[in-house]
Amino acid sequence: MSIINYQLSIILLLAIVGCTGNPSPPSEKNGERDNVTLGPDSLYTEERALAVYDTLPQRALLILDSAVIVGNLSDYRADMLRAKVYCSSPEEAHYDSAVIIGERLMNNGSVKANPDLQENVLWHLMYACKLLHDDEQALRWATQLSQVYRQCGETTEALRTDAEIGKLFVSLGEQQRGLARIDSVVHQLEGKRQFSELDASIIALKRKAEICYEKGLNTEMIPPAQRMLELLSDYEQHPADYHDGNYREPTDDDRPGYLDFYRGKAYGYLAVASLGEKGKSKAQQRAAAKHYVELFDQTAYGKTLDGRYFIALTAGRLGQYDRMLATYDEYEPAFIADTLSLPYAELLFNRAEAAATQGRYADAYSLMERYAALSSLLNDSLLRGKANLYMARFLAQEQQQEIDRQRAYKQYAVRVATLIGLLAMLGLFFAWYAVRQWRKTKLKNLVLARHINDVILYKERYEENEQAPVKSEQSPEELFHYIEREVSRRLLFLNPAFDRQMIMDEFHLSKESVGAAFAQGSKYKSLPQFVSDLRLEYASKLLVTTDLPISDIMAKVGFSNASVFSRYFSRKYQISPTQYRRANSEQQ
Repeated sequence: MSIINYQLSIILLLAIVGCTGNPSPPSEKNGERDNVTLGPDSLYTEERALAVYDTLPQRALLILDSAVIVGNLSDYRADMLRAKVYCSSPEEAHYDSAVIIGERLMNNGSVKANPDLQENVLWHLMYACKLLHDDEQALRWATQLSQVYRQCGETTEALRTDAEIGKLFVSLGEQQRGLARIDSVVHQLEGKRQFSELDASIIALKRKAEICYEKGLNTEMIPPAQRMLELLSDYEQHPADYHDGNYREPTDDDRPGYLDFYRGKAYGYLAVASLGEKGKSKAQQRAAAKHYVELFDQTAYGKTLDGRYFIALTAGRLGQYDRMLATYDEYEPAFIADTLSLPYAELLFNRAEAAATQGRYADAYSLMERYAALSSLLNDSLLRGKANLYMARFLAQEQQQEIDRQRAYKQYAVRVATLIGLLAMLGLFFAWYAVRQWRKTKLKNLVLARHINDVILYKERYEENEQAPVKSEQSPEELFHYIEREVSRRLLFLNPAFDRQMIMDEFHLSKESVGAAFAQGSKYKSLPQFVSDLRLEYASKLLVTTDLPISDIMAKVGFSNASVFSRYFSRKYQISPTQYRRANSEQQ
C-alpha cells in the first residue's frame, strides 16, 4: 500500500503542476534578455539554467527542457534562451544549433504575432550565420530584420541593418550593389540632426571605409572617412542639437571617448588611402599618410593596443618596420586562445613580408610556412561546417523527440490524476500540501548544503591527491595535473616569456613528455589556451579577494587591453569582470 500511496502522490503532484499557467514571455531585443518572474517554488527556471551553463552546458539545456515540461517556460521562450546560449558559445557547432532553433522559432505562432520577438530571433539568426561565415543566410535574415524594423516604424534601425546588408552583398561578390546600398543609407540619413541618425550614419560610413580598405579602393576610401570627421566635428560643437534620448547616445562623460574612437578610425583610413591616392606623386602620398598617422597617434584610440595594431600595417608601408613589428609582438598575445583565425593568419603574413623587406629571409621563410599551414587549417575548418550542421540538426531532433516524449507522459499522468483527484482530492489535499511544503524546504536546504560541501570537499581532495612530486612512470594525465598544479601554485603563467621551453626547464622534462602531457592528458588544444585559462582564473580570484582596480588586475594577469580582457573573461565565465565583482560583493 505504501508504494501505491507514493505513486498516487506523484500523480497528484503532476496534476497540480499541470494546472499552473505558464508565465507570459517577456520580449527580447537585439539579444538582451528581460528579467522573468517565475514561481518561487520551481527548481527548473531559466536563471538556474544560465547559472550552470558556464560549467555544465548540457545540464543547463536539460533544466530548460524540464522547465518546459513542468510549465515554467513556453516552448518558444525556451528556444529563444537556447539560441542565446548557443550564440554566446565559442563552439562552431553551437552556432549551427542556434540557426536551427532560430528557423524553428520563425515558424512559431507566438513569434509570428509579436514583431519584437521577431526582431530578437532574426538578430540571433543573422549573428549566428555571420559567425559561421554563411553570408548568404546572414543576408537573408538581415533583409527580413530590416523589413520588420520598418513595419514597426523603426526606420533608423532598419537603415543601420541596411548598412550591414550592404557589407554582406560585398562579401558575396556583389561589390557595386553593396556599396550602392550603403551609399543609399548615408543619403537617407544626411541632414538629420539626432544622435540615433548620426550614429547610424557614422556606422554606415565606417562600413564603406572598411570595404574599401579590404578591397584596396584607396581613392574611394577618402570621402566616407572625411565625412565621418565632418559629422563628428559638428556633433562635438553642437551636442545639444543632436540630443534625442536614444539609448545609444553617450553621456557627457562618455562623449569624448566616442568622438575620439571614430576620429581615430577615420584618420587611420585616410592614412591608408593616402598611400594609393590617384593623381599624387609617391612623395605626396607618403607625406599625406604620415600626416594622418600623426593625427591618429594623437587620439586616445591611437594609443591603445587595438589602435596601434590598426595602424601597424600602414606604419610598415611607410618603412616603420620596427614600430610595426613591436606592435605585432605586443598584440600577438591577444590571439592566445584563438590562433586558428583569419586575423592571426594575416598577422603572420605581414610579419613575413616585413622580414623579407628587411632581408631576414630565414625568418620570412619560417613565418610564411606557418601562414601557409594555418591557411590550410582554416580551409579545412570551413569544410567541416557542413558536417557540424548535420550534427547540430541531429542533436536538435533528438532534443525535440525527448521533449515530445516527456510531454506525452505528462498529459497521460494529468488525465489519470484528474480521475483519481475527483475521488480523493478533498481527503488528500491538506496532507499533500503539508508534505509538499516540508519536502520543498528540505530539498532546498539539502541542495544548498550539498553544493557548498561538494565545492569544499572537491578542493580538499584535489589538493590532497596532487601533492606527489613528478615521477618518470607517471601517465600523461598525472604529469599534466602535476604541471598544472605547479604552474598555478607558483604563478609561472604570469611570466610573459612562459612557453613550452620554460615548462621543460622548470620541471626537467623532455619535449616529448610535455607534448604527451598536453596532447593526451589535458583538455587543452594548445599551450596558449592553457595559459589563458590560468590567467583568467587568477583574475577571478583577485576580483573577489582584493580591492585592486580592474585595470590593475588586467595588467597583473598579463592583459594589456581592457576590451580584450573583458571579452575573454566574459567568454569563459558568461559574465563581465565588473558584474562578477559586484555579484560577489552583494553576496557578502
